[in-house]
Amino acid sequence: MSVEYYIGIMSGTSLDGVDICIVKKSSSSFSLEHFTCLPYSKALKLELIIFNSVKNINLASLAKLQYALAEVYSQAVSKILTLANLQPKQITAIGCHGHTVFHDDKIPMSIQLGHPAFIAKKTGIQTVADFRIDDMANGGLGAPISPAFHQFIFKQSKAIAVINIGGIANISILSAKETIGFDTGPGNCLMDELCQRHLQKDYDTNGEIAKNTPVNKDLLDKLLSHDYFQQPAPKSTGRDMFNLSWLQKNLSGSETIAEQISTLNQLTARTISDTIKRYPQVEEIIICGGGAENTTLLSRIEQATNIAVNNSLKYNINPHSLEAFMMAWLAEQRLAKKSIKLSKITGAKKDSILGGVWEA
Repeated sequence: MSVEYYIGIMSGTSLDGVDICIVKKSSSSFSLEHFTCLPYSKALKLELIIFNSVKNINLASLAKLQYALAEVYSQAVSKILTLANLQPKQITAIGCHGHTVFHDDKIPMSIQLGHPAFIAKKTGIQTVADFRIDDMANGGLGAPISPAFHQFIFKQSKAIAVINIGGIANISILSAKETIGFDTGPGNCLMDELCQRHLQKDYDTNGEIAKNTPVNKDLLDKLLSHDYFQQPAPKSTGRDMFNLSWLQKNLSGSETIAEQISTLNQLTARTISDTIKRYPQVEEIIICGGGAENTTLLSRIEQATNIAVNNSLKYNINPHSLEAFMMAWLAEQRLAKKSIKLSKITGAKKDSILGGVWEA
């Protein structure tokens, strides 16, 4: 079998920027070759934050972002090709998630921005995108997709929990018998936004603010009372549910910014650890996503569960790269017309071939 290259692009709820990777497929492996993260401009990041926080949107603004993000993704492809010393003709396909601005399984509909037609034409590489809607058309939630990829990438004989902590946190319980997965609730999104708005910091580095600030128990109890945390799986959530407006409704007015950050850190740790306790077979916890660098968060999860918590680097996987890696895998699976095993995770009537293909 000849070698094939795929590009994966992920733009998540954390709004860090564009995660992009190149993956090599051979007869014996599917391996990450290059990875980088390209930050958004301040103007675009602010526009996306505002866009995610309003209920009524302007169609012209929607169309403008569709094009603007496609341009950003196309530029990212050009940069990583230069980094890898590859030409567009050497890439089999791009898998691009796009930036989610709407997801509601009750309608049901999921909308990601960064139109793949422009990406395909601008890069000269066929592009696979719109991965969530096929599962929703079959009655599923459309999210999370990651448990199927985690099962592929983390081949373990023991039962493990893989936690991706981005803006929203999701969990995959992997064992020889089954794969379970769903969103646990807020990940980094609220902590990061408080840091950016009030402290001129992108995030709480290593969780130092949380580490040195007591948790506000009254605030934590209010936040934990949200109905989502008691709902059974399958379930998924996003910034439309957990945002600063929701946080502010639960504040008394006396909490400092540091208190809020520490309490949100504990909320993420608590909702993750409470979930893991429901699966006593779990022997190890693997953390990926930006939250893997928040040592206070990881320590709180380990203390609450009494289970070893490891960064995905233990398995030679950059914690920031995993979702972009998944997009490359999804593109390869789509071109091979393989169904992704999500029905037991999302509640769909059957497994679906995910995504559409846009020719260059």
